[in-house]
Amino acid sequence: MKEFSSPVEASNWLKKGNILIHPTEGVWGLGCDASNKNACEKISILKQRPKSKNFILLAPSISFAIGCSEKIEPSKIEFLKSLWPGHVTVILQANNSVSSSVKAADNTIALRVSNHLPIINLLNSFNNLMVSTSANISNFPTPNLLAEVKEIFNNSDVAVYAHDNGDASKPSSIVDLKTMEYIRE
Repeated sequence: MKEFSSPVEASNWLKKGNILIHPTEGVWGLGCDASNKNACEKISILKQRPKSKNFILLAPSISFAIGCSEKIEPSKIEFLKSLWPGHVTVILQANNSVSSSVKAADNTIALRVSNHLPIINLLNSFNNLMVSTSANISNFPTPNLLAEVKEIFNNSDVAVYAHDNGDASKPSSIVDLKTMEYIRE
C-alpha cells in the first residue's frame, strides 16, 4: 500500500479519484474527492455502507466552507467562526457548487473545518471538499491502529497519508446551523 507524508502527493492521489486513509482529530478516516461520484461510491463499497448514507465533508478553510453554502446570516457566520477550525461538524444548506452526490435529500451537507495540522496541510494542497468518514466497515468499531485499517482496506485504490491522529477521544460534535441545535455533543 502506498504511503505519503507529503500533502501534495496525498492531494494528487485524491485528485486521481483514489481513496486516502488519513488522520483526523481522533480516529483514522477514509477520504476522497467529494466532487468525484465514483470515488464516493468506492468508499461506500469499501465500507459496505448504504450509498444513501451521507458523508461528513472537510473544507480547507472557513471561507471555503461558507462558499459552499446558501446565503448565511452574518450572526451565523460569526457562530461558525467561533466553532471553526475545530472538532465540530455543521449541517448547512449546500449551494450548487457542491456535488449532488454528497448532498442529503434536503440539500444539506455536514461540513467541518479541521484544526488538525496534517488535515489542514492536506486540504490546503487539495483545495476542494474532501469526504471524511471513519475507517471501518459499516456498523463495526473503528480500529485504533493504522496497521489494522491498512489490512481492512488493502486495495490498489487506497493509500495512506501517514501522519498521527489528534487526541480527540470521541467523534466530532454535530450542530444544525438552521436550528442552532446540537445533534451530537
